[in-house]
This record gives sequence, C-alpha cells and structure tokens, in this order.
Amino acid sequence: MSTFWCCPLCREPLQRQGNSLQCAAHHCFDYAREGYVNLLPAQRKRSREPGDSREMIDARRRVHGASLYQPLVDAIVAALRPLLAEGDTVLDLGCGEGYYSHGLLAAALPISLFGLDIAKAAVRLAAKACPAGEFAVASAFDVPLPAQSMSAVVSVFAPASDAELVRLLKPGGHYLKVAPGANHLWELRQLLYNAPRPHEQSQACPGGLEVIALKPVTFALHLQGQLLQDLVAMTPYAYGGQRENKARLDELDSLLCQADFALTLYRRSE
Repeated sequence: MSTFWCCPLCREPLQRQGNSLQCAAHHCFDYAREGYVNLLPAQRKRSREPGDSREMIDARRRVHGASLYQPLVDAIVAALRPLLAEGDTVLDLGCGEGYYSHGLLAAALPISLFGLDIAKAAVRLAAKACPAGEFAVASAFDVPLPAQSMSAVVSVFAPASDAELVRLLKPGGHYLKVAPGANHLWELRQLLYNAPRPHEQSQACPGGLEVIALKPVTFALHLQGQLLQDLVAMTPYAYGGQRENKARLDELDSLLCQADFALTLYRRSE
C-alpha cells in the first residue's frame, strides 16, 4: 500500500508493508506502537534527542490541555476552512504534541492530515492524540514528502525552510504561518526583563509565494498556579530573564497576560 512519505535516504516513495515502510532500495522504517514512523536518520541528528525537551513538551501539553490557546485554534480553522476541499492534504509542520493537528481534525475539515516534528517524544503524543493523522519524526528542513503534494502547510512558531515550503505546496496551495505578535506575552516579559522589547515583525515573503491575508489574533490568558509556571517552561523564557526577576515570578500565584499572534496566509503561485 502506497503512502505519501518518501524515504529520507534516497527520496524514493515508501510503501506500507505490514507494520513497516519500505522503498525500492529496501530502506525500511518501522511504525512505533503509537502509530508514527521515525524518518530522521541517526546520521542527520545533531544531538541524541533533538527538538524540545520532555519538560517543555509536558508543560506545553498541560497548557494546551487547559484550552488556553483555543482562540488560536479557532482562528487557524477559520483561515483554512474556506480554502480546503474534501481529500485535500494538510501538513502541520513542527506539530509538537499535536494540539493544532487535533484542532484541525476536530473541526471536521475533510482533509488528510500529516504532521512532523524533530522531537520524537512530541510526535509520540501527537500520534496518540490524532489517530486519524499520519505522523513522522523528521526535519522541517528536509521534509520526507513529495514535491507539490500538500494543499496547505501550517506552522505555529515552528522554523521552516522557504525552499521546502515552495517545494511541498501544490500550485495554488496555501501556507499559514503563525508567529508571535509584537506584544505577545508582554506582561510576562515585563516581569522577566528589565527592558523588554516588542517582537520584531518580519515583512519578508518567500520567493514563489504571495501574501494574501494578514490577521492579528489577541486574547487574554488567565494564568494561575502551575499553569503560570508551565507557560514559562514551554517557551524560550524558561532560559532567559534576569535571575532576580525569575525569582519574583516564582512567587506569583496568578498573572493576567496578553496572547498576541500574527497569522500570515500565503499562496503559491500557479
């Protein structure tokens, strides 16, 4: 049985054979018990466990489990729903533990969903959360999928290669990029840094793509107790900020914080 995945070693199509994927050159990749496949060759890893740490993944899972980011899920679904038809293929690039993949499938969009992340622990959770999707451990800069195979690609705070995005998208396909807005988590940054600065807003457009929509999404985050600590732990702020400021943050019981996102919708030229 054919699949969309390609061999990460020779780029030949992978065929499903029992609980494995195999290419014509006999490179073989086994499915894990949770239903995902590891397509990140050991020789291409830069560390033993690349990607987010298990602590970051678990913290993000708890924050997402509290539905704090549901307004962002709703905005992503609203942006993509008018663009997708039955059978369209969608890639969640840098899918993490599958929160946004699950949101797309739960919205009953008539799609075939693929997700990949370089962190194996995250992909394991994504596959368990979204059994209807196809998930792989892989690099976003060397995606094991055929050229022009995706109707849409979504990335939420995930690094991506412009060349890979253009290669993956069908002509007329769409790329939805979710990035931090200028004032994302501003109140938290005021606590951590003595002189915080707004997030820089990139105006660059990848060659081969055109911007067709820009949409800001803002909402309040009511953070209490462990969720406040988890929000810090799931972000780069876990490793930043003045030491005395972080100690003061640890003493807080709650924080009202603004979530600020910039959604940019691109279309690949015909």
